[in-house]
Amino acid sequence: MATFTSTARDLVMNLLVIIINILITPSVVAITGASTGIGEELSYAYARDKRSLILIARNMERLEKVAEECKNLGSPDVKVVQMDISDTKAVSSFFDEKTIEYDIDLFIANAGIAHLNHLPILDQAEQVFGTNLLGTVVCLNSVYKAYVKRGKGGQIACVSSIFGYANPPSVLSYASSKAALLGYARDLRAMGKDHGITVNSIAPGFVKTDMVTDLHLDDRICLTPQYFAAKVKYGLEYDESLISLPLYQFFGFGILSCLPPSSRQFIAQMFHKYADGEIEAQVEINLAKYNKTQ
Repeated sequence: MATFTSTARDLVMNLLVIIINILITPSVVAITGASTGIGEELSYAYARDKRSLILIARNMERLEKVAEECKNLGSPDVKVVQMDISDTKAVSSFFDEKTIEYDIDLFIANAGIAHLNHLPILDQAEQVFGTNLLGTVVCLNSVYKAYVKRGKGGQIACVSSIFGYANPPSVLSYASSKAALLGYARDLRAMGKDHGITVNSIAPGFVKTDMVTDLHLDDRICLTPQYFAAKVKYGLEYDESLISLPLYQFFGFGILSCLPPSSRQFIAQMFHKYADGEIEAQVEINLAKYNKTQ
């Protein structure tokens, strides 16, 4: 009898979880950086789930191709918006109005840039921070305030990186911007509880996208964008506060960030000695190619 009661209880609980997830599944999803990489695959993942989509990116030609594929996969409504999130006035104006008009349930702040191959490393900070940090924060704030205004909550996901925990010094602008986003999204999640707003952080490890192509990494340590997008979608549905994969990279970089300052400085020196040379050499090659085309 006890076994039967336990089984019945577990069945009821599982059914409740399924019902709750059906009820809170977002019907309108907005994604920045949707024209390529992780953003593109997230668009396809939600399209297969028959979600309406608002796809945002700079490259309109590429964005329209993604939108067409999303329609083929089953999305009932796909809107495309050409926008550079570093244009904070345009970002704020758009989300202040359209979050409520389009009834966005889930906003994924995915857009970002890594290496600017046509610029020396120490000249990249302004543009990288303008997009990855300032542009993303304006997106988050605008959507958050619109959720509060309409009074029914919503979900926000912020894409950071495992480089937000520890990084080779040659990607200092990118890594610093992503570290700041981890802290911002963490605290925004705490604030969001006051208004029924869920905020999740996403910290990808090495995912085989255009962003990591220049690093020439072994494919065996890179996840496919399709696999990562599926895991992110699952994590958001179950409200995981931080989604970071692959796990061994998350734990490895996470442990590095917890070391004493002197140890972290030593690790940074080792990164600089053994990893930065290859990264910087590739940047120089790309810089030379870029200059020849100008």
